[in-house]
Parts: sequence; structure tokens; C-alpha cells
Amino acid sequence: MTAAITIHFRKPELTANCIDSLLADDWAPILVWDNSEDEGASLRGLEARYKGNAQVLVVRSPANLGFGRGMNAALAELGSRGYAGPVLLVNNDAIAAPGMRDALLTRLVTESISVLVAPRIMHDGREQGWMYYQPWLALVTRRPLPGSFAYLSGCCLLVNRPDNSRPLFDEIFFMYGEDVELSWRISHQGGRLVLLDQVWLRHTGSASSGQASEAYERFIVHSHWLLAGKLASNAASTTLMRILHMPPLLVRACIRALRYRSMVPLRALSAIRERD
Repeated sequence: MTAAITIHFRKPELTANCIDSLLADDWAPILVWDNSEDEGASLRGLEARYKGNAQVLVVRSPANLGFGRGMNAALAELGSRGYAGPVLLVNNDAIAAPGMRDALLTRLVTESISVLVAPRIMHDGREQGWMYYQPWLALVTRRPLPGSFAYLSGCCLLVNRPDNSRPLFDEIFFMYGEDVELSWRISHQGGRLVLLDQVWLRHTGSASSGQASEAYERFIVHSHWLLAGKLASNAASTTLMRILHMPPLLVRACIRALRYRSMVPLRALSAIRERD
């Protein structure tokens, strides 16, 4: 048995498609953590659909904990139910291809020091592998830039640690940026990041949060502010990093404001420090 966790947020059709693809690929148990904060309204259909299926565990949370805290709580829940072993963390707007489980586990066995293993992803019709973060300029790219480091997308990660019930993600991040910080931290602690050679996952991309929504824009820009506090070596470096973040983030906000004909990206940038 190899467990999987996905976080449900108000779109049961997305979550059901994800669960069904995991079941077809022999992941079990599959723990569904509800972050909807809608008194279970969007979860009832899922509970009815998988009623009696011991492979699917549905857990209601009274509040939206965000991605990092939600995944940490779900990992603890799996541990409290007696599960110990590798755990797949996957977005609910993703679909796994048959064979992904075996491919991930094979690399976990052959790479004995590996901590995080990820598949290549078909993201909105485009293959995604390694991602790179330039911490001084707040740039996320598909190719390395001077000063950037590689990270694995949090969309789909197989995690293997001595005790997976312990918190994995830094809970200062509500949504976005936590996978950058995690990859950076694991690498600096001597762990290994492994990316598969083949595409095993199809990802819609921001299907739950919504592109250019207030929440999406606010969480994205704020994640860069928080990353400066995590990746910089000292207070002075943090301040300088945040100052250098502003020009590229302003360019990003202007481009997105024009693209979506909305002031939302610019408002999100102006409120970048609100949750610090």
C-alpha cells in the first residue's frame, strides 16, 4: 500500500476525477482533506460517491487551513490511523496516468537517499519538469538563470521520510511558495530531489483558486515576500531581496492587469505585506 493525499476545495467534480485516477493506479489509502470551509456542502457528493470504499478516507476540516497546513494536518491524520510509509501529495485538479505509482516507487527504491520524487507534468498542455526560482528577482522560470535554484512543483510529490506524520511544509505559507521553500530546505539538509523522465500527470493549473482572482493574485505576490524572509541569510539580505523583488513584481502585475483588464493584480501588489 502507498498512501495519497489530496486537498478538496469546493469543486467536487475535480476532486472526484483526481481520486478516481489514483484508485485506478492502485494508490491506497487516499485521504481527502476538506479545506472548503462551506460546512460540508461541496463535500457531501464525494462522501456519498465513495461511501463504503475503505480506500478513500474523507476528513472534514472546520476551517480552510491553506495548502501547507492542510497537507501537514492530513499527514498527521494518516499517521494517527497507523499508516507509515511513502505518501503522495497531489493537487485535486490533477489526473494521474496508470503506471505513475510504480514509476515513482521505483525511483524511491533505487535512489535510497531521495526525499522528494516527482513526475513530469502536462501543465495546461505544456510539459513541465524542473522549475527554477531566482530569489533576488522573484522570478520563476523553466530554465535556470544565474543565481537560481531548482525546485519540484508541489502539484505532485512522493514524500519519503522516517516519520511522515511530522509537519512537512512551512505553515507561514497559506498557498503558493511552499514548494519552493520545501525544495530549498530539503536540498540544504542533504536530501535529494528526483524528477522522473516521463509525464505521468495532467494538471489543469489554478483550477481551484482561479487565475487572476483576488485570492490567487494576493497569495502569489505575498509568497515572494515570505520567500525573501526564508531564503535570505540575514535581516539585511532579506530587506535587499524584498526591495529587488518589487520591480519584476510590478512588471508582472502590469502585464496581468492589461491581460485580464483588471486592477486586481495591482491591488494585490499594493497589499503585499498585509499577511506578514
